[in-house]
Amino acid sequence: MRYLLPALWLSLASPAWADGLVIAPVKLLDTSHEARDQQAEHLHRQDLLAQVLAEEMPGTLLTRDEVAEACPRETTDCLVTLLRDRGGDRGLFIVVQKASTLILQAFASEVDLKGGKLIAHKELNFRGDNDESWRRAGVFLARQLRD
Repeated sequence: MRYLLPALWLSLASPAWADGLVIAPVKLLDTSHEARDQQAEHLHRQDLLAQVLAEEMPGTLLTRDEVAEACPRETTDCLVTLLRDRGGDRGLFIVVQKASTLILQAFASEVDLKGGKLIAHKELNFRGDNDESWRRAGVFLARQLRD
């Protein structure tokens, strides 16, 4: 019982940064020129990173299908409108560039969806193209954005 009360308090306490965040699907720019087709693995890790961010921030995560249906050309205006229409005050856009199996860089931009202003931009280098490195990158990136 003594553990229940702090957990209840934490669930009731909603930090200001947690309200109204909508997270766009993670995009990947693969410039590694690796010969093996890794499309399925890449999609899995993009989803993994987005899920970690949605849990850590927390926020509402949009799917690739939702974006493709509403914004087939993925223009900035359409994406911002879509996130705002999904109830967002703030939107999070993430692009990961894969330079090689060992070197990846994430670019995250948090945007005020009503005013169209950049709230925060973070860049993160991380090593290793595997689930654990992408998961850790998501946790670290969420911490950086919250702080």
